[in-house]
Amino acid sequence: MKYVLLPFIILLSGLAGFGQYSSDGLLPAFPKPKKAFADTVWTIRGQTILDKRYKKWKVDFVLDGRQTLLSNTRVRLGGIRVGLEYRRVNRFGIGIYTLGDGVNVNSLAEVDSRINAATLNLAYASLFYERILFFHRKWEWSVTAHLGAGEITGKYRLPDESEDRTYSQLVRPLEGSTLLYFNLNYFISIGAGVGYRYIPSTPEELRSVYNAPVGILRLRIRLVKMVVGAFDKDIRTAP
Repeated sequence: MKYVLLPFIILLSGLAGFGQYSSDGLLPAFPKPKKAFADTVWTIRGQTILDKRYKKWKVDFVLDGRQTLLSNTRVRLGGIRVGLEYRRVNRFGIGIYTLGDGVNVNSLAEVDSRINAATLNLAYASLFYERILFFHRKWEWSVTAHLGAGEITGKYRLPDESEDRTYSQLVRPLEGSTLLYFNLNYFISIGAGVGYRYIPSTPEELRSVYNAPVGILRLRIRLVKMVVGAFDKDIRTAP
């Protein structure tokens, strides 16, 4: 009897094996469920999961202002920052800073010892890298480094002259800072923090002004996220 049943057992086994494949013979008829996409990045909480709500690349646009601290002369400087955000925690791009207060000094000995009054301005562009150390739906903490190139320009007048002379000096600002952001909604954030700006080879009269701690205020606007989030709820809920 067993010799009669053996061919049927072999045949059924073959059919069962064939039934595990789709009609084209390439894909399983009952494939294993796919895992949801997930990526991980390091934050101060350890490895943090990025799910499908997070886009790998985003546009980063920031209104960026700063003011010197702990100096007898307060100097405000504002500009914009445009770049990209990669995997939620890396931001890099270009900053342009041209809107600011002029600095009035009583001497400019490195140019001419006779100068007793001058007004100078700082403007520069920089490459920046910002690393997010912590993020939440409402809060974010980051550190930023800037490497810049720009110019100090201005005017001065000698005592025996009636016309102003122009002053210009190329500079390379360096700056490090840390900020805390608060997300007002899913596409607008405000940030405040402190940093230190160092500019080598500045005139002695300006070192205490430009080489100084700075207070920073930022407004981040995510224009693309604003538009996409209007149609995608998942985008609006991602921190």
